Amino acid sequence: MSAVDVVLADERPMGNGYPAPTAEVVGGCTARQVSPDGASLWLVTAHLAAGAELRWGTGHGDESVYVRFGSLTIDGRVCPADGAIVVEAGVAATATAESDTSIVHVGPADPVPPSDGLRGPADTEGRGVRVVGPDGLWATVDDTQRTRFFSDASSPTNRLWLLASDRPQYFESSAHSHSQDELIHVLRGEIRVGRRVVGEGDTLWVAADRRYKLYSGNDGVHFINYRRDASVMTSPNYDGPLLEAGESTNMTWVNDTR
Repeated sequence: MSAVDVVLADERPMGNGYPAPTAEVVGGCTARQVSPDGASLWLVTAHLAAGAELRWGTGHGDESVYVRFGSLTIDGRVCPADGAIVVEAGVAATATAESDTSIVHVGPADPVPPSDGLRGPADTEGRGVRVVGPDGLWATVDDTQRTRFFSDASSPTNRLWLLASDRPQYFESSAHSHSQDELIHVLRGEIRVGRRVVGEGDTLWVAADRRYKLYSGNDGVHFINYRRDASVMTSPNYDGPLLEAGESTNMTWVNDTR
């Protein structure tokens, strides 16, 4: 597998099965995997019919579902469009689509939670399901971006890292790297990495410690970024490796927990 790869949605036709390895859907559903085969992380996009149930047993790591449109209900709580559900490792759960709903479901290939990362192992006591609304837990919102953490690997009970960033105009990143494998899934617009173009519905895979630079299209981009564990960024913008979490990157604590 290459260190940088692009998976095009058009090359992965939607099917009636649900390709996530740790969950099933009961009810109307079309879905596809939009992540590299054999990678350490996977990503599934799906359209759920009203009343369809997304079900987990206990054999899974920390996973998350981002709601593109529609809504999911889980344990009496509603996750609306632009919010996310975090199902922590080993927790059985069922989410129900209240109307026709589009989701992005992410998880690790290894169902055993990481224990040797920057924050060590997560607590096993108190694990459950977290529902985070559109404002996120931590956020930076200004004229150039609306960036939110739904989970930044700092919770006592999970190590999942999921961020959404909506850039309304052109932007480019510095040349940088991260200490964890990552998936970047484009919700609107496009990004370019070298000659590769990642459009709406496509996914960019970048291996840990691979240096790269992102450019958006002229109209900006909206994407989600998923990693299995806490990570640091190495960039010429910082004196040394920067822990990528809400507090350490000076984001605002919002805590839109449902």
